[in-house]
Amino acid sequence: MPARMSLTVANQGGPVISPLPVAQNDTTADPDKAAVQIPDSCWEPVDFLEGSDSGTPSQLLATLYVNACPMHFEAYLVDGEGEVVDPKHQQAIRLVKSALRDDEAWTTFRYGDNEYVMIAIPFGICR
Repeated sequence: MPARMSLTVANQGGPVISPLPVAQNDTTADPDKAAVQIPDSCWEPVDFLEGSDSGTPSQLLATLYVNACPMHFEAYLVDGEGEVVDPKHQQAIRLVKSALRDDEAWTTFRYGDNEYVMIAIPFGICR
């Protein structure tokens, strides 16, 4: 059975994600898993490395609605070993990893010329 999901991106003029249902899932052999690619245009840089002349974003934010639930998708700049670069965000990610009991390096994705790790957090009920 093909994967089905309801997904829209906040503040986008047109569709940036393939329409429902997700009929073809080229990134995985498991037809019950849906793959979502968040385009660079959906990411908003919200924090930058202090002292960086290049203006490299250390934190990105995208708001997606998954099954009508608003979600923060946050991404953090990492180094070659997958460690969060900006000291302002290191403790927060350590706490998330501890809560998840996850001591492995996370998979990264490329935004611009840099690698980022991503977490998803639901908005509060009042949103």
